[in-house]
Amino acid sequence: MTFPVILHFGDDIYGFPGDATGGVTQYWWWGYALVHGGSIFDNTLEGVPLGSEWAQIPFVVLPLIVFTPLSAAIGPVASYNLLILSGFPLTAWATFLLVRRLGFANLASAFAGLAFAFSPYHIEKAMGHGNQTHMEFIALTFYFLVRWRQEARIRYAALAGVMAGLQLWMDYSLSYVLVFGLLAFFVVSALIPVDGAWTPRWLWRHVPAGAVMTVVAALFGPLTLLTAHRPGPGSLSASIGAVHRSVVELQIYSARINEYIEPWHDNPLVPALVKTWEDARLHGSSWIENSLFLGYVVIVLALVGLVLNRRRFPTALGIGIALVGAVMSEPPTAHILGVSFNTPSHYLYNFITFFRVYARFAILVMLGASILAAAGFAALQARIGIGRRQLLMLLPFLLLAVEFNNMPPSHVTGIFPAPAEYTWLASQPQGILMEYPANSGSVPLRQEVEIRQYMLYQMVHLHPTFLNETALNGTVADAAAQLEPYYKTGVAAQLKTYGVRYVFVHRADYIAAGWDVPTTVDGLTYVKTIDGVDIYLVD
Repeated sequence: MTFPVILHFGDDIYGFPGDATGGVTQYWWWGYALVHGGSIFDNTLEGVPLGSEWAQIPFVVLPLIVFTPLSAAIGPVASYNLLILSGFPLTAWATFLLVRRLGFANLASAFAGLAFAFSPYHIEKAMGHGNQTHMEFIALTFYFLVRWRQEARIRYAALAGVMAGLQLWMDYSLSYVLVFGLLAFFVVSALIPVDGAWTPRWLWRHVPAGAVMTVVAALFGPLTLLTAHRPGPGSLSASIGAVHRSVVELQIYSARINEYIEPWHDNPLVPALVKTWEDARLHGSSWIENSLFLGYVVIVLALVGLVLNRRRFPTALGIGIALVGAVMSEPPTAHILGVSFNTPSHYLYNFITFFRVYARFAILVMLGASILAAAGFAALQARIGIGRRQLLMLLPFLLLAVEFNNMPPSHVTGIFPAPAEYTWLASQPQGILMEYPANSGSVPLRQEVEIRQYMLYQMVHLHPTFLNETALNGTVADAAAQLEPYYKTGVAAQLKTYGVRYVFVHRADYIAAGWDVPTTVDGLTYVKTIDGVDIYLVD
């Protein structure tokens, strides 16, 4: 899946230019700032002289604590790879513990762990949203709540709060998802006692446990807010304002029921005709957010579990978690049999305006389906007999591997060796670098990816850059738009006013953006072209 990253741990990353390379850049700055006495909250080499605008970049606590010293010690690329690759075994292990605690045997629990950890959604997330690959805290929160339910010890409710707090430190958006998953847990648990008949006393037993869990999780809040505030540039209110979402985005970045049963777009066995059909139905989203395929083997085993499993609570929990996830992941306006109606996201948007990707609630669908699949797996294993017949239970694992495979091709981006133009710049005197395209605006996503590539190699040349990672919005982006094209009359004088010394023009990208690439420009001295990049000095 991530091969051959393991062979080039300090040079290649799993994923593609964009969010993934932006993450590497942040890791580099954290380590660099730690070693050189700078602020990890503000890359002072970006956005010179207008400012880095890092207040617009969401930071979370746990990666800062763990990967800042790691980046300084082993480098940003290796640190980022450690973030990505560790998410899979940790998520699988935590899910295994949860399902095992629910009463299923090791093999069934292992299947559930692998089904959840290596789901297409999780694999796609690893290609760009590194923090969201760590879903182990979600599974561990449920694990400790199940232990509290079984053993009636309040310390397990407190430990569930710790896991929920760590999830808050790892990724805000998945914490939002977890809240609704916890509501499902407490409703199901309150309705189904451990043993005996239901009594009001059983219901009230959940109140102190929920209170303890909430109080413990809340202890993680102050440091979360401090990280979000990012001392130095900006403020928390400015950060929230920068990520305000429109209701149109909610419609785009939500799930559709059919996406849970459509084969994974990245699987090489899926026919091109099917992939084309899926692309046409993607409703403006991306595959990194809407690869929601549960797996046919998971679906079949889950159905078997619903029919054959006799454990009430695990079945009800799987159904409850999956149902909440399915409802919450729906677009704000849904349609059934020609009738339109509003879903929860339509109303929640009035209060939670910074959250847009309700498709992420599909995580709960996948976890619930994995629990039910474990129930089906266990039921079949019990009925299949002993001896060599048990080898048949390897078949679901093999089918899962086929369904959740995305190779070939590989999904790896080489970071090093760095492009030759940046190694050339590293040997030059200090000066501000401006790169083009800077803000052409015709294809925003492409422009964002290009600028993040520029920022990535600051770790090589160590020169200040005029552009910054915010790319498309903010003071620097607005100024960059006024500096397009580089050969426009007066632009060279403006660059000089900003203190820019070096200008790089990436010829192929600039032509693709619709510009010309003349090398004779008033106010700029052409130096050379290296691997398709024209280099100039500002006079």
